[in-house]
Amino acid sequence: MDQQATIAAIIALSAACGFAMSNALQHRAAGGVPRDMSSAGRVLLHLARNPWWVVGTSLSFVGMLLHATALRWGSIAFVQPLLLMGVVLAIPLRAAMERSLPRVAEIRAVAITVAGLATFLSSVTLAPGEASPRRGVAIAMTATGLALAMAAAAAGRRWCGGRDRLHAGLLGATAGCLFGVSAGMLKLIGADLGEPQVRVGLLVVLLGALVGVGLLGTAINQRAYQIAPLAFSMPVVNVTGVLVAIAFGAAVFGEVPGHSSGGWVVQLFGLGTLALGLRDIARLAPGAGDSMPRQACLAGAAR
Repeated sequence: MDQQATIAAIIALSAACGFAMSNALQHRAAGGVPRDMSSAGRVLLHLARNPWWVVGTSLSFVGMLLHATALRWGSIAFVQPLLLMGVVLAIPLRAAMERSLPRVAEIRAVAITVAGLATFLSSVTLAPGEASPRRGVAIAMTATGLALAMAAAAAGRRWCGGRDRLHAGLLGATAGCLFGVSAGMLKLIGADLGEPQVRVGLLVVLLGALVGVGLLGTAINQRAYQIAPLAFSMPVVNVTGVLVAIAFGAAVFGEVPGHSSGGWVVQLFGLGTLALGLRDIARLAPGAGDSMPRQACLAGAAR
């Protein structure tokens, strides 16, 4: 691994740590919200007075800036999967906050996830693309992602009634698609900010698209977590997000994820192993005496 890739990895892992700590603090704060408080506005106002929630939100913003910086130093195929370490880090962070040790099942799930991630990253292209980004393609992919998301949400309501697990998987794939697009848009905005003459009008459009895609993806993701256990949506969210981000990087930035068919086979095997590890993490049952549900913490870390 060259120096540039090393810097990208360090920054991406720092972003993953920031996201993991952010979600752990936010979910711990959310556990103190009175159960009779159902209005989203009232819940937000209640949380805004909690210093731990404020710290967690600040860490999330820092994590986003670190993510954008890492994407300038490395390819999407390299940086984006590293953020999944936030799901892994959520387990020891939760255990530390509750002054307990991770269980054997948790350690096994983490080991499988890390092995899958390492296998995938072993054959990806590390350096970012040198070609000028295709902004028209980026906007088209973003618009397509939004259209598919709305169509999938409508189809789920119409055709998946009573089949919550199938519905959650569909919503998970939809949210993952939007998260993958948002990663590409974040890299594109970073590239535009690095130009000597920033086109303000285009930058505003891209920022608006990024915010819209991110908010819609988060809303769909939370709906998927609400209607079925995490095991039916979280692996789909993360693997789909990585695949779509890689496709975005190839189409917009010319970042080919690998240079041989053998490398692609290794990557697919790594993604499959990664999905199994994420499924095992999502299936972890709440432990006795937990101050907050383990699955709630992991749901936040997944995004």
